[in-house]
Amino acid sequence: MRILANVFAFLLDRIKGSGLGVRHSRLYQVNYLSSREQYWRGNSIFLENIQNKIANDVAQMRFKHVRITRKKDQPDTMEWFEMSDIAQCLTVSPNDIEPPFVFWSNVVRKMIRDQIAVVAPVYRGGVLESLTLCDGVVEIEGGKATIVIGDTEKTVDVSNVFIFENAKQNVSAQLGQITKLIDDNLRALSVKLNEENSKLKGFLKIPTKAADTELQKAAEARVTAIMAAANSAGIGYLQQGEEFQELKNVYGTASEAEMEFLKSMLYQAFGINEALFTCSYTETQFRAYFQGVLKPYQRIIGEELNRKLFTKTARTQGHRLIVYFDVFDVVSLKDLSDFAFKSKYSALLSANEIREIMGYGAYEGGDVYESNMNAVRIGRSGGDEE
Repeated sequence: MRILANVFAFLLDRIKGSGLGVRHSRLYQVNYLSSREQYWRGNSIFLENIQNKIANDVAQMRFKHVRITRKKDQPDTMEWFEMSDIAQCLTVSPNDIEPPFVFWSNVVRKMIRDQIAVVAPVYRGGVLESLTLCDGVVEIEGGKATIVIGDTEKTVDVSNVFIFENAKQNVSAQLGQITKLIDDNLRALSVKLNEENSKLKGFLKIPTKAADTELQKAAEARVTAIMAAANSAGIGYLQQGEEFQELKNVYGTASEAEMEFLKSMLYQAFGINEALFTCSYTETQFRAYFQGVLKPYQRIIGEELNRKLFTKTARTQGHRLIVYFDVFDVVSLKDLSDFAFKSKYSALLSANEIREIMGYGAYEGGDVYESNMNAVRIGRSGGDEE
């Protein structure tokens, strides 16, 4: 118990504003993480579960390299470059070690823990060959970034690396505030367990009002006799008129209300709710999680990749990276079926466009727009039919 209390007291030691961090120019906010905070955040199972869930859910995003051609008085056309170097690197093999899901999960997890994740691309002959998640960032200033890969530091132009910065900059501050809620209780527990008085387990009541040296010796002898009997037979005994009153040294660390408040603050800091872990969430809760957590991280990654993977000329030509989540991971099959039916027969989408949303291939004749037989075209005024 004493060792456990000391461990918890160490893990939840108050956050002090010193330690390693990232030094930014005005483009980035300064983030200093103390060594104690890094240890606590890196070794807390509770926080690890939250970080893993967010990282794994965001890593389910898909990438598609396309070129959209705008045509006057005609529908836009979209060409999918499934075998381009960009598509292959992002969706098939970011590097020789990690598959895409693991790689992007690690990127998001580093964004959450360190507030910033830097990915260094490797080009060979102008072709994107691999992506490497940097182990750390020393400094970002004046258009330069000093990054750490393994044991090596190198300085590169910020335009040559992908910098994914966590938009939820208040998470670190909130972690420091909420841990303080139970910090004092844990410190008090550690002090109590280390006090000499904590060795006192109970009182032996003897039927006498005298309190002298002889009585103290008699009491000590009685306790020794009781313990000897208990050691040999497992059962102690008291003489007539004696009474043993046990002291229960149970010290609470934090009240249930405080722990619930701590958990709720942690959930709010990361933008999630506990129902997501127990799979008892409502549609509203999941939509809030999707829009408030998954979509922002998806946009951070998508926007950074789009502005640095393609030159201005390539973007003008219609090249872009579509970053999206599989609709089957977001909505129910029933809702998806209703959407497809209503979109198709209201002439909003063609069958092939709906199949593309669902991840299926097109079929011949599926590019027409259909509506029900009762739909008629209305004139601009008076409801006259054209």
